[in-house]
Amino acid sequence: MQAATAVPSRPPALLPGRRRFPPGERICPGLLAREPLGGDGHVERWLAWSQELWTQVVVELPRDEHADDLRTVRRLAREARTLRRLSHPAIPRLLDDQHDHPLPHLVLEHVEGRTLDRVRADGPLPPAQVAGLGVGLAACVRHAHARGLADLPLDPRGIAIRSGEPVLLFAGAARDLRRSDPHLDLVALGRLLHELVAPPCPPELDAAVTALCGTRPGTDLDAVRLLVAALPPDAATTWPRAV
Repeated sequence: MQAATAVPSRPPALLPGRRRFPPGERICPGLLAREPLGGDGHVERWLAWSQELWTQVVVELPRDEHADDLRTVRRLAREARTLRRLSHPAIPRLLDDQHDHPLPHLVLEHVEGRTLDRVRADGPLPPAQVAGLGVGLAACVRHAHARGLADLPLDPRGIAIRSGEPVLLFAGAARDLRRSDPHLDLVALGRLLHELVAPPCPPELDAAVTALCGTRPGTDLDAVRLLVAALPPDAATTWPRAV
């Protein structure tokens, strides 16, 4: 007789006023819960401790009521495929793809840093900082487009600042370029920068933001060039001045 395969036990359903995983409880083998990070209607994200990697990670998994929903599992699989196509400092790494596990989940790199919506809550940002963030995000957009992906989630709640550089936390939500308009990413970037900067901003940055927000924002390389040109001459940056 064939031995039965051990299946990790499902955690109990979330009760009102209680966390799904108390701190230190096992989410699945090798991953211990630390704290919830939010999510959306179908998936939730948890800060967890990886016993294998011996570091903090982010675990993304279906909510209890969607654990057996094939569409949610397919979404995790699609996000994993997307992240495997991307390799950029502004995108968290996919560390493990377990969408076909009894408890489907992905393990992602944890990014230390405040999100842009929290940074912006302290007031508008200096133009030099906005230009620097813009260059980093434009470079990330250019990389995604080169890999055949677009419709990046350029939202302040999903962009963290790590060591002064932007990181796009939910890049796995990007879509195939053949089904999206890449120019919309540039318009979204322009609108994001417009929301961040303190008025009035320098002419070079104003020109870059205006061009991105326009009906003909150019290419992703044009966006990088415009934002590099908007960096102040004395800005401490590793970006080259000519692209």
